[in-house]
Amino acid sequence: MFAKQKLEFNWCAPVSGDGFYLGLPVWERPPSLEYTVEIFKTAERFGFRQILIGMGFNHHVMEAWTLATAVLALTINVGAMVAVRPGFYSAPILAKMVVTLDCISKGRLSLNIVTGGRPKEQAMYGDYLDHDSRYRRTREFMQICRQLWSTTNPFDYEGEFYQLHQTRLETLPLQPSGPLFYFGGASEMAQQVGAEFADVYLMWGEAQQQLADRINQMQQLVTNYGRRKEVRYGLRINIVARPTEIEAKETAREMLAKVCPKVLAKARTTEFPNTKRESVGQSRQWELRGNADEDWYVEPLFWAGISVVRSGAGMAIVGSYQQVAERLLDYIDLGITVFILSGYPHLEECENVGRNVLPLVREGYLQRK
Repeated sequence: MFAKQKLEFNWCAPVSGDGFYLGLPVWERPPSLEYTVEIFKTAERFGFRQILIGMGFNHHVMEAWTLATAVLALTINVGAMVAVRPGFYSAPILAKMVVTLDCISKGRLSLNIVTGGRPKEQAMYGDYLDHDSRYRRTREFMQICRQLWSTTNPFDYEGEFYQLHQTRLETLPLQPSGPLFYFGGASEMAQQVGAEFADVYLMWGEAQQQLADRINQMQQLVTNYGRRKEVRYGLRINIVARPTEIEAKETAREMLAKVCPKVLAKARTTEFPNTKRESVGQSRQWELRGNADEDWYVEPLFWAGISVVRSGAGMAIVGSYQQVAERLLDYIDLGITVFILSGYPHLEECENVGRNVLPLVREGYLQRK
């Protein structure tokens, strides 16, 4: 189905805090520029291409764009994948910010386009559009930025959300046609936007058959749009890897040891099956967790424990180094060649995964036909 592609491994930098134990009222390590730079430098040593810097209002202490700008000025090789929410920026202004940072970083910039799925959080920014309207706005945002990064000729744009007269940029990004768009979303509207404009279509961890079905759906949509450039498929997932499966499972269990019992009970009783919310992807994560066993395993090595204390990408692969590598290779066999990985704490686990798991994945991939 897919020609053999180059693998891309990325890591994450926390903007709310970090530590081993999950669900504490205050993280063991506060976020800081210095800590983020350490993660970038560790990622560089162990073969990661980029670091995702997330963007939110609730529980996100540091702002993504400001942090990324500072870190890129203090590092050399690893790139920053910066989360950006359309609607919170003027598209031409953001396009110019990108040109500036792309030049400063010597092309080490990409964008994680986040449409937003929590109405209460969107309202904190003064954004009250409904789900489908937000995705229509995202489509216009991506279209305008890509055109501004492709030509210095002025143009008019008449859309539902943006009306621009003779908009243009004086200079183009260092990267031809601008940084890559990493974009995700499980709803029908999100898939349509992704099929048209995403360079990498991102998914959160799900059962392998679910991922295979989504990739097949996206491939059909991409074909329908007649795109000349292929869409790559990416997976955002956590890793708990140790020398043996027993050690990995013990580590995962300990990570939840300080979570309030009431929070654990709520995750069992009130969050499922009442999972309907505007974010289809989040609903799917909670549904998976609702099918987990008493230790939060949805299936062997596939753990939902992190989703108990955080929204978004809450699934993890738990196992020995070899088992985790084999599971990643299974995903690669589905057509996934881009990974955004993470682990707690992010600094030490960046080295652990980079040193002990990625070489096994690369070796296994070379042996694949």
